[in-house]
Order: sequence, then structure tokens, then C-alpha cells
Amino acid sequence: MEKINTIDDKKIQEFISLRQSNVDDKYVVVESKNVFKKLFENKIKIHKVFVTTENIDFIKENCKEIDFPIYTGSPSLMKEIVGYKIHQGMLALIDKPKYINFEEIQGDVFVLNGLTSPENIGSIVRSCAAFNIHTLIIDEKTCSPFIRRCIRVSTGNIFNINVYKSTNLKNDLLQLQKNNYKILATANQENAISLQNYTFTQKSAIIIGNEGFGVEKEILALSDTILKIDINEEVNSLNASIAASIILYTLKIV
Repeated sequence: MEKINTIDDKKIQEFISLRQSNVDDKYVVVESKNVFKKLFENKIKIHKVFVTTENIDFIKENCKEIDFPIYTGSPSLMKEIVGYKIHQGMLALIDKPKYINFEEIQGDVFVLNGLTSPENIGSIVRSCAAFNIHTLIIDEKTCSPFIRRCIRVSTGNIFNINVYKSTNLKNDLLQLQKNNYKILATANQENAISLQNYTFTQKSAIIIGNEGFGVEKEILALSDTILKIDINEEVNSLNASIAASIILYTLKIV
């Protein structure tokens, strides 16, 4: 264990360089006690941690095998590194999780089409894990689920989810149809079928669209069914992550 006194110390340079994007080709930075617990539970390789002194006991109590360097610093130094005042005083550097191949997609899947909010993506990941959806498909317009904010909002459940990143979502969805998947888009429009009147009968790929514009038109056009959630007509639409949770619950209780 070693105390760090300045933000310029090279031992913690990754936490500085990844502060903005929190994702590169090799590493990601994660934070919060819930995420740390997931790291320990899943035995994910940790390269180093940077914590305030009051969190050292938490690491010792929850990690059975500490095989990584621990650096400590003052709350003010942690604030300078994290970038905001409200934090839990703990950061870890880990390998960036790998995307799976298309051939590894299994079971019901959730598809994110152009989502840009880290909070929404993190919440959807958490709901997917809660309802035993083990595969998430994202397109190139969707925010990475491996940035620090997404991981934190997911409470570390991203480590229990396989993520496939599509470079051509339309073609991948067509291939899923050939693999006997039902492609189900979500949109609040007249020709959509009410979720409460729909019966899930086979493997489903459920598409959640962009927060402002919804599912892209060409993706809607190839979908087998368009679903909607019945809501008060004075409310235009639901938040993407809330809609996802409702659909996940319905999918899993039928």
C-alpha cells in the first residue's frame, strides 16, 4: 500500500488519462462499492486500485486475494481525479471486457439502436441481468456500456452480460430472423400491438430506440412486430430504460 500525494504521480496516470472517456482499447476505470463487489465475485483481474484510506478495510473484507497494488490518497485528491465531488472514494483499473462474436449470441436478447445516455444504458443492463437476459446487442451509434458511468449505474452487472457490437445492425437482425428469432421493435404508433396483448412464443430480439427519435425507420421496417406500452395519451413516451424494464418483466412472466 502506498500513499499518493499529487495528481501528477505516474502510478495513477491511467485514472487521469481515462477520466473523460473512461474507455480505450485496453483498459477501463470503474468505481463504487457495488461495482467492486462484482469485480471480486467474478474474479475479474484488477491491475490497481486507488482509494481513500477509509475504504481499505472494505477491500480487505470483500476481496479474498489481493494481488494488485493499492494506492491511497486524500478525499480532495480523489475528487480532483474523479472529476466531481460526490463519489465513494474508490477506483479500479481493469481490462476492458471483450465483445462477443455474432455466433455466441444466445437466448432472448435486447438490442440498443442509437441510445446515447449512459444512465439509460446502465439501467437497461441492470434490468437485463435482473431478468436473466444474458446478451445485449448495441449498434455503432450507441454509447459504450463499458464507460465508467454506465458500469456504475449497472451496479457492475455489465460483468454478467455478454455484449455484441454490431457494425451493420440491419444485416445482423436479418440473420437473427434466419436463426428463428422474432424481431420486436418498440414504438408508440398506431399500427403497434399493445404489449399486454402480445404473447412471446419464441426467441426474441427486442429493440429499444434512441431516446429522442426512437427506432430507426429501416429497422422498424424489417421488424416482425412493433410493440407499444399502453400509457396515458397525455404522456408522449416513457424513458427508454423504464420501457425496457416493463418489457423485460412481461417477457419473463409469460
